[in-house]
Amino acid sequence: MQTHFDLSQRQAISQVQWPQATDDMPRAKSRAKRAPNETRLRRVSKRQSNPTWDKDYIPSILAVRGEAPSISHALTITPEKLEGREVHLLSQAECSAAILGLYHPAVVGLQEQRAFSRTGGPHPLHNFKAASPVGLRPFSGIVDVADRLGYLDALSKVKIKDAAAPGGWRWVVFPFIGDLLWAMRTQDGRHYCLNWSVKDSEDAFKRPLECKRFVTPKGKLADGILVRHELERTYHQDAGIRTVFLAADAIDPHVCANLRTLFLAHRQSVSLSSAEQDELTERFKNCLESGAPAFELIVRLAGAGKYSVKDCRNVLFQAIWKRRLRVDLFRPVLIDRPLNPETQDVIEVYGDWFSEAEPC
Repeated sequence: MQTHFDLSQRQAISQVQWPQATDDMPRAKSRAKRAPNETRLRRVSKRQSNPTWDKDYIPSILAVRGEAPSISHALTITPEKLEGREVHLLSQAECSAAILGLYHPAVVGLQEQRAFSRTGGPHPLHNFKAASPVGLRPFSGIVDVADRLGYLDALSKVKIKDAAAPGGWRWVVFPFIGDLLWAMRTQDGRHYCLNWSVKDSEDAFKRPLECKRFVTPKGKLADGILVRHELERTYHQDAGIRTVFLAADAIDPHVCANLRTLFLAHRQSVSLSSAEQDELTERFKNCLESGAPAFELIVRLAGAGKYSVKDCRNVLFQAIWKRRLRVDLFRPVLIDRPLNPETQDVIEVYGDWFSEAEPC
């Protein structure tokens, strides 16, 4: 009996199960709960008072009903690289980009859905234990950035209670929320950050965020989405952080499907010892070089009672994920077909997205 594992189709990452509400709320109210308001502002401020890089990090928006956008495909993933912490993603595009980033060996940390500082704050790496604080530039704050660019009217504001203010309330800027902020480590041990702003396609970066347009002090009309992009880029630029506007459909579909399947297997438990896993990986390398399907070896080993099919499959996929077995991820990885040796390294093909400086 032949088993066919086809990775040319996108493998589903399990989406979170929305907690059921105690009663059915009208759609308008559901959307209103997600709009900027005092409750959301206080929740975001509490979660993001000092964002960490460990398992205690809490994103501004969780992939749960009432917080994630109603039209999103919110989900969580648990990367081994982040100590098994739940990463909250708000779209399939973010998921594809996040898994590609986690595959990169230089990635050492992630802060998803990080809130922009309103009035300034330290560089994100200031509390990253392995990073040197020397040379880290602070954020100026989104209010300062908007003021310099003439976009103060573009900032969302919420009315909050304040007994000390005239009338008992005041207006406060509601922070922008980013997508993926990466911590990277260079080969010489230096660390830097990268900000990824993710959309499903290049065209999505040109769609207006809202109907209104803004007039700059120079009298120039600017669409809301262009204002957002300029504010986001400049905000991170102040701290020496490059922003990458990443369209998920620019990721090769085979690469996307293969990495998703490898990711689903990368934390699976294996009952083999480290030595046995190393030996099995070497035998899979022989399959790769000889053109023999990996499944032929798996069937022989399982038939002899040496290893289980599940263990063999997980060792194979984990070896590819950890880049110990270099196969072509730009072609379907089929366990019952000959594996194709790597001809293009995914890390090199998408290297510009991980570069600290803008590519020339």
